[in-house]
Amino acid sequence: MSGPRAEIIAIGDELLHGSAIDTNSSWLSQQLEALGVHVDRFTVVGDEPGAFEVALRGARDRVELVVSTGGLGPTEDDRTRHEAAAVAGVGLRFDPDSWEWIGEWFAARGRVLSEDNRRQALVPDGGAALRNDFGTAPGLAMDLGSARFYALPGVPSEMRGMFGAQVQPDLAARFAGRLRPVVHRTLNVLGPTEAALGARIADLMSAVDGDVRVGVTAHFGLLRVRIAAHGHDVAEAERLADAAADEVRPRLGDELVYEGDLDLAGRLVEQLRHLGLTVATAESCTGGLVARALTDQPGSSAVFPGGLVCYSNESKVRDLGVSPQDLERDGAVSEAVAGQLARGVAERFGADIGIGITGIAGPDGGSADKPVGTVWFGLHLRDGGTRTWERRIAPVNRSFVRERASFEALAAVLRALRADG
Repeated sequence: MSGPRAEIIAIGDELLHGSAIDTNSSWLSQQLEALGVHVDRFTVVGDEPGAFEVALRGARDRVELVVSTGGLGPTEDDRTRHEAAAVAGVGLRFDPDSWEWIGEWFAARGRVLSEDNRRQALVPDGGAALRNDFGTAPGLAMDLGSARFYALPGVPSEMRGMFGAQVQPDLAARFAGRLRPVVHRTLNVLGPTEAALGARIADLMSAVDGDVRVGVTAHFGLLRVRIAAHGHDVAEAERLADAAADEVRPRLGDELVYEGDLDLAGRLVEQLRHLGLTVATAESCTGGLVARALTDQPGSSAVFPGGLVCYSNESKVRDLGVSPQDLERDGAVSEAVAGQLARGVAERFGADIGIGITGIAGPDGGSADKPVGTVWFGLHLRDGGTRTWERRIAPVNRSFVRERASFEALAAVLRALRADG
């Protein structure tokens, strides 16, 4: 018997207008899939009367499980309860327990409870309120025909807390015996094109085994081979996922940079912290993208003492000791300059590792010898000297060249750590 299928409905004008991003649906999808629920569709609707009702009617007829977020507040445009009752063909009742929960929340914070909040204590007949220990809006659980429906608040912290406390246990009991947990493995690759990588693992991607799925996603040249394995329990799912990863790994060779769901900078910071090492950055064409990626990560202050954006030739000479003669002879985008940037920034910040980047991001500035997309890299290791290499990045646009170059720099440091470790 297959696992239950689900749809997620996010409610709010702000989601449609783009002033807020719907992160709730992606988070819920991950949680549901991990449990063994197949998510078929995301739907976003505004606060217009009737919009949620239409979406809910459609979802009820298609799947066994519907989860909504938003529309549970105290104002007139919060209609989730009313429109869920309309879909069920029932009325609304006042729930004293919900009113008590709301009152406790306000009292604990020294705030005055308004009569407008009584709207949040309404529950469709036949439904059950879900206690919210994280905010003022109780949730809702009810059956709509053959579908189970849960309404959760739109505030992410409230939604996540209530899902774990209220929804997940109910799902586990309701669909016991049908839930097949899912385990993921992610292999992160830098180098080949998506088409070339896909050709290497085409047989695995097209395999008809319903328990294991293999796919490839791309982002600025970093490719992710994603494996999803279903099992009767977590142990079986892990065994299937590991077996699939064992098949994929040899086909990736040195282009496999790391494994796991952390982004590239996050994994690098993790490894640097583990090894007790530091890295400094000297960036020209990337304009600080590598430093930004590193400092976006929690704990980066322990591994990143600093970096410089040395865009002009004068800055390269003055701040990092690049040779004026080499600049004059070879130009800023050259092997000599990349190596000196890496060594100079490591010495300036006392870092164990220095990375230097200089290139032509475009759209102008290229030549026959150095077309747009030419990037030179330097990597200096305190105990391993300096090495340099060139990449010709497809000049899709300026942003692509810069982002792709920053990925190459981060991956180079991570590979160096792996080689030394």
